Amino acid sequence: MKVKEIMKTNVITAHEDESIREVTLRLREKKITGVPVLNDNGEVVGVFSETDLLNRLPDILNDADKIPLVDVKELTDPPVKTVMSSPAITVTPDTDIKDVAKIFLYKYIHRVPVLEGDKLVGIVSLGDLLKAFSES
Repeated sequence: MKVKEIMKTNVITAHEDESIREVTLRLREKKITGVPVLNDNGEVVGVFSETDLLNRLPDILNDADKIPLVDVKELTDPPVKTVMSSPAITVTPDTDIKDVAKIFLYKYIHRVPVLEGDKLVGIVSLGDLLKAFSES
């Protein structure tokens, strides 16, 4: 089975200059856990996920004693490009889903943008993959 058979084509994205807060609110609103991050040319430059936000916490907590009053708003003001996973691991529509499973397993990720050339055409998540395997 190929990625094009299971990918979602209505992809929610973020721009690399959007704040961490804005993108995190979008994740909550759309009930998703990560998004591809695009630059001004519409190219995928990374992926931002809840894990990327959690990975930022040790830095924040280590510096908390240096910040008189920790303001969550200030901590989430930086652009998402400062914490996203980059470069993005991507696949094509013709990638076999078994290969995607290996990527998820060995790279410890839960979603991959699907590209045709440099153009974002879809996304496959761990949930999409598990659904495909359970239905085959």
